[in-house]
Amino acid sequence: MLSIFGRCSGGGSLSAVHDDDGVPAATDASSSGVSSGAAASAPSRGSASFNCAAPCSSRYQPNDATEPLPDSVVQSLNRTVPELLRCISSPPPADLAEGTSPYDRRKTVREFNARRTGALQKLYDLTKKGSERNRVPLVCSTEKQWDVIGVLSAALLASTEADPEKESRDERQSKGKPSVDEDRRLIVWTLNNLSVPYENKSAIALGEHSGTLLQALTQVIQSNLPETYLCCICLLNLTFLADAIRPVAFHVPSSTGGKPPYSPSRKGSRRLRSRSSSGQNLWSEGEGRISEICGLVLGNPASLIRVVERMMVTNAPFLLSEVQSVQGEAIRWACGFVRNVTYDGAAAEDGSQGGGDSLSGNMGREGSIPDEAIEEVCLLVSRTEIPRLMVQFVRDSPRPTVKWTRDSLEDICLGALCNLAKFQASQEALKRAGAVKGLESIEALPGIHGYRARAIRCSLGALPMQFA
Repeated sequence: MLSIFGRCSGGGSLSAVHDDDGVPAATDASSSGVSSGAAASAPSRGSASFNCAAPCSSRYQPNDATEPLPDSVVQSLNRTVPELLRCISSPPPADLAEGTSPYDRRKTVREFNARRTGALQKLYDLTKKGSERNRVPLVCSTEKQWDVIGVLSAALLASTEADPEKESRDERQSKGKPSVDEDRRLIVWTLNNLSVPYENKSAIALGEHSGTLLQALTQVIQSNLPETYLCCICLLNLTFLADAIRPVAFHVPSSTGGKPPYSPSRKGSRRLRSRSSSGQNLWSEGEGRISEICGLVLGNPASLIRVVERMMVTNAPFLLSEVQSVQGEAIRWACGFVRNVTYDGAAAEDGSQGGGDSLSGNMGREGSIPDEAIEEVCLLVSRTEIPRLMVQFVRDSPRPTVKWTRDSLEDICLGALCNLAKFQASQEALKRAGAVKGLESIEALPGIHGYRARAIRCSLGALPMQFA
């Protein structure tokens, strides 16, 4: 059965590379045609071969960034970056001289906000398309003054908190101003750019400020702000690193920095299953511990997986409209994140970057992760409403199947459902979600989508095993 899904699963197929127009490279479009800051995704090209998940082909080449930067560039960064970070991290003016008029107070705050926005713009310009060589040094530099991730994470978290000096979104809309917070958008764009290089993923997702960053991304998604889809892309980018999958998927805010509720060193106690000589999955004594962990994560409404689940439920009605929206894009990239963290990457046993063949969809995953670890994530996801929602998005899609191109919502959902169908832990959730009946009409489709639907239904016992 697992051989079927070697050609069906899609964890690393999303090429979510952020470009200077704020749109993932996978969409290959500009944002000019979408209101409210939505990504204007043009239908992406399908794969030339019938592979269930086309390989990720990031336009960033890690080897390019490892080349030493010219001395002039290093000196320029040394002069520029520390001052930009100081401006971004400086607190707003609070203690003004006694007797300052309300007009002067507002003017001082406006000037401060303008300087801060200018600094964020300049930092973003250092990471945008055409300046890719700066991305790795900005994150991995040994310069203590270059705490880029720490400053941006703190600034993003602060941007989600109530600020009496800032106009609310409704107030800005009533005055005809853009509803998007420009500072927050620049922060997330910059973080997206920095999360693309493989050299940066570990430092960002597992480093000193990972807890603050994940908390900030989670808070933006929980508030359902216009930048939610960009935060989902950032999560997807980071989980192309195998070691980041569990810390991100099991993220729960805590006083210790949002670390997962388990110790990464306790690998033995986390094993969910063993294999008998016949290949049957057998639950080991680790089931009790992982059930406890899932209970801790799912019992916390502020956990990342619960926040993503609620966002998908809230924004689901926007998918009924043919007009592209930030809410629809948030769901699409959230499903992409789920597809990434539930992909086992079995074809890349050597742990090499881009390992495996194109049929496996593993190209783009850095490092390897054991099957039992992915099964933990699948078990976590299966205990949410996410499987039901993904079945619904495919079954009730208003788009003709000819538009189910690579990295469309329907394509992503089918890939994620294939991932969940591999494991006994999540198969029951797919049955409860109505996958057997919901995918029946798709089964007859030619090409990759029909193949995926048949593979899923076969794993759930709706089709004879001769299909394998």
